[in-house]
Amino acid sequence: MIGSFLLALLLWMAVTTDKIYTIHITVPLHITRVAPGYVLEELPPSTAVLKVRGKGRALITLYFYKPSIKLELPQIRHSVTLHLMDYANQIYVGQDLGVHLVDIIQPREIKLKVDRYKKALKPIRVQQAITPAPGYVLSKIEPNVDSVQVGGPASLIKRIRFIKTEQIVRDKVRYPFNAQLALISPKPGIVQLQPSKVTVHFVIEQIVERTVYNIPIQIIGVPPDLTAQAEPPVVSVRIKGSEQKVASVTRDQITAVFDYQKEYRVGRNYYVPHFEALDGVHIIKVSPKSFHLLLRKKEENQ
Repeated sequence: MIGSFLLALLLWMAVTTDKIYTIHITVPLHITRVAPGYVLEELPPSTAVLKVRGKGRALITLYFYKPSIKLELPQIRHSVTLHLMDYANQIYVGQDLGVHLVDIIQPREIKLKVDRYKKALKPIRVQQAITPAPGYVLSKIEPNVDSVQVGGPASLIKRIRFIKTEQIVRDKVRYPFNAQLALISPKPGIVQLQPSKVTVHFVIEQIVERTVYNIPIQIIGVPPDLTAQAEPPVVSVRIKGSEQKVASVTRDQITAVFDYQKEYRVGRNYYVPHFEALDGVHIIKVSPKSFHLLLRKKEENQ
């Protein structure tokens, strides 16, 4: 009984697979080349739907042959609309199996935009959300390269200001660490990056404090007929920041300034100077907090 069924099934398959069928298949679509020195500005559709015709057994075998559309267009130097059936000789649908292309269902045409190829170096911007542990600070972000080579359509490359990395997120960090981060193409498949990844060193340091002494008070904007003097002439400041930065600060890198033209008030004798320090260094305390401004007419000194 089973033998009769199998025989019948084999006969049915032999008959049906020998018939001619017309079917629709979806295949990958690639533009592999345009004119030398030119590239695509936009990617074409990734697939196309084809109408093909052939015997059943050939159509079944076709699924193992991976038919595709790979167009080589060395003559294309400007934007153009392609009618895909005009390039039927470059479309493989298993012709050696007896399968024939009947029609292209979708897309029937492709609008290609091309531009001259250009390379340029662009700076890297690291995207990060690093949260140091309490008492620590992220003091430096150091990629192993500061720029990346970007290649693609000239008009697009010109507009690119920087290349971002993928974002890294870490919490409660206490120690320096390295991370390999992928670079993000502004237009994947169109803009190529070299290298495609960077190694970034994140410097985590302990927050420390230190007192810097004998910072002179600078008085600016004094009228030509006056002399001005601060009493006391120097101040001390308590600074706070990352360990290496705080340790390297000298008194010349901190300024205490009083601008006579902007801040002098008649009848007022004591003033607070304005301070400037390096980025990442914070002034948390000043001693003394104010100074006595001494003014004299120049004629009186003669």
